[in-house]
Amino acid sequence: MASPPPPGIYVPVPTFFRKASADEPTHPLDLETQTKHALHLASNGIKGLVLLGSTGEAIAITEDERRTLIRHIRQEFDRAGYKDYPLIAGTATQSIEDTLRQLHISKEAGAQWGLVLAPGFSATCVTQQGILSRTAPLYPF
Repeated sequence: MASPPPPGIYVPVPTFFRKASADEPTHPLDLETQTKHALHLASNGIKGLVLLGSTGEAIAITEDERRTLIRHIRQEFDRAGYKDYPLIAGTATQSIEDTLRQLHISKEAGAQWGLVLAPGFSATCVTQQGILSRTAPLYPF
């Protein structure tokens, strides 16, 4: 089990998208703006960032986009002298299997921690013990 993130202020970061061109079916990630915003937060005292965590767009991106965004931020932070800067990657799924996949992708891309969404509704998860039992496969991450 990973140790908790260092104490401090962590903020959810919106995911930035560029305007889609006529030949693009979706809006592509705007990695330049993403990097500028993330570095601005870090350089102004924010201890860590929550990427794809609570601003809603995580459910609308692909696994490749998740990997690309986290890897890009990690590389740019390392390049700017913020090696090992805390990155928490959110998950936005009700499935344990999908959550595990998102956590592994995020870890491989450079996030050190994950923010897991508790199930919105499940008859076996209506108590604290039910939630703990249902999410037990996530603990080794």
